[in-house]
Amino acid sequence: MALPAVTSKPEDRVAIAQLGQALKTALADEKSPLRTFLNGDPQPRRAIERDLEPTEVDDLLRFGVAEQTENLLRPRFQAQLIGPHLVFSDLRQSMRVVRKTEERNAYVDPMWEGPTLSNLLVREPAESGLDMGCGCGVIALAMSTYCRRVVALDMNPRALMLARFNMALNGVDNVEVLESDLFSAVEGATFDRIVFNAPVGMELLPRNALESGEQILIRFFSALSKHLKSGGMLHMNVCVKEWSRASFATNLRAWLGENQRDFQSLFIELWRVERGFKFKVRRWLAPFVLPRQYGRLLHIRRGLLIAERNGVARHAETASAYDTWATSLGPRFGASLVKSLMGADPGKARAGPATAVLNTLDDDHRPLGGSVTTAIFNKLQNVPAAALL
Repeated sequence: MALPAVTSKPEDRVAIAQLGQALKTALADEKSPLRTFLNGDPQPRRAIERDLEPTEVDDLLRFGVAEQTENLLRPRFQAQLIGPHLVFSDLRQSMRVVRKTEERNAYVDPMWEGPTLSNLLVREPAESGLDMGCGCGVIALAMSTYCRRVVALDMNPRALMLARFNMALNGVDNVEVLESDLFSAVEGATFDRIVFNAPVGMELLPRNALESGEQILIRFFSALSKHLKSGGMLHMNVCVKEWSRASFATNLRAWLGENQRDFQSLFIELWRVERGFKFKVRRWLAPFVLPRQYGRLLHIRRGLLIAERNGVARHAETASAYDTWATSLGPRFGASLVKSLMGADPGKARAGPATAVLNTLDDDHRPLGGSVTTAIFNKLQNVPAAALL
């Protein structure tokens, strides 16, 4: 199975934007068969034409979003609404087909983590934003609403194809999509906001053994100071490793180099792995590709790293299953919570959830928001970054 391609051209931007608006209008009806179709399930053409004009259905075919067999429309991609934006990505079922082939590296995932991360961004007005590893563009679309200009980068040509299509689909014209290996396409450029949805790989293949691990992190953080402006903020969905002689906090400061004291950082742990066959393979491979002074691999953690270049040399950590509440509580709550955590005194007891954070919620969501805020602040601790051993 060959992964599909969008067949649009630059001169199609207006038609694509009109199609996007028609799709979003139809999706307002929760019973629309279009919802089922965009979720990846074939539908009769006549059912889709209840919500779309025949010419709009023809555009789905013309742009390669769907294909038709007799009277049945089959989606070639899937889509979902993320806030005000409609975003296309590869079908979930496509991964099952290509995961053991070379095409798995070209697969653009169906927004498993992007929507969650987008609800934890500090959405304050900024001049410039960078979406590193943009995938289908869900983060770049969110950044386009508060950054005057955005650059979206990825190494995967199919990700760039889908990101460009999604920008056109939503009528967004302040995002530039470029092929890049980390910062290679923006050498010399600086940004107020950087978001990096780093890849995660728990595969057993040696070439993937440290995907989004130290090798990528060292390259990224050693270049970060050249590209993040003073006062700028980084949001990073990341997989980190704890070692017997080098914690993540210690390594983070080492990777930032001579500018390490410029940065305040916060890590919110989502989950950790410290047992199982895949973990044992990772532990066995580690000494072959990393400095031995790190010691023994203790566990792998996934979470959200926020770093602000504000001259406050402090690293704090907490934990929360934010994937269970971020999308339901929304971006205003997420942004307010992150700002409160960055300004808090780690380890200091709090009487209760911050009023400013809860004021972002309606009455129905305040109980959940209160319990989330209380729990995450109670786990907030200052973590010293000792000298690298």
